[in-house]
Amino acid sequence: MKLSLQQCMVFVGSIGLAIPALADQGNVQLGWVVSANTSYYQDVGDEFHQLPLIIAEYDQFYWQAVRGGYRFFNGENHQVAVEVRRTFDGYESDDSSALAGMARRYGAWEAGVAHEFGLLGGQLTTQIMQDVSVKHQGTSVRVNYERPLLIKPTYLVTWYTGAEHWDRDKTHYYFGVRPGEATAARPAYRADSSHILIAGCNAVKQLSPRLLLLVSTEYQTFSGTVKESPLTERHDEWAAHGGIFYQF
Repeated sequence: MKLSLQQCMVFVGSIGLAIPALADQGNVQLGWVVSANTSYYQDVGDEFHQLPLIIAEYDQFYWQAVRGGYRFFNGENHQVAVEVRRTFDGYESDDSSALAGMARRYGAWEAGVAHEFGLLGGQLTTQIMQDVSVKHQGTSVRVNYERPLLIKPTYLVTWYTGAEHWDRDKTHYYFGVRPGEATAARPAYRADSSHILIAGCNAVKQLSPRLLLLVSTEYQTFSGTVKESPLTERHDEWAAHGGIFYQF
């Protein structure tokens, strides 16, 4: 898989303002999401996926699709949690002819700390995550700000923007080329640390007291070290997602 399932994770993880605004606390929501996105990697093309997702809140515990945690501090205007998440970055060598001969790059389990802070009518979220599954063995830091754009009794539209930093180990694992993987058309490449700039929009519509419709679109652009990788044909990516959630 090439970042597409990560996009679904981002889709759910970035609606921190949307779901609480239209749903009660202490609930479980079961949903189905479809995703379409472009890819950084050469000759991969557009990708389409669908998968079931669960969102749950119980006291200080939460689970959102492929990430969950425990809020050990819950103040009036900010929260701090320990968090674990599953990422789906990576690829297989048969995903495209340009990746033939490359060793498979796996998704990872990451753990760390997340901080949410109410700011100027929106929510500022900071996450510091470390690989704990011995895959890329790297660290990432993400800062995201989301703010309502339209608020109505049965629907909500928010916009968000943010940035994410990947250290050298994580960037090289997914975008580097090891000496044993090099060919005449694909030279060895040691990727340095990188950063991603992110912007997107979420819309949530309450179809019934228990049914929610969610739509999201997002744009990401990586820094030059990813653009210069012999594995990539572009340094930006578009993604769109849609899902229906039932609240129990």
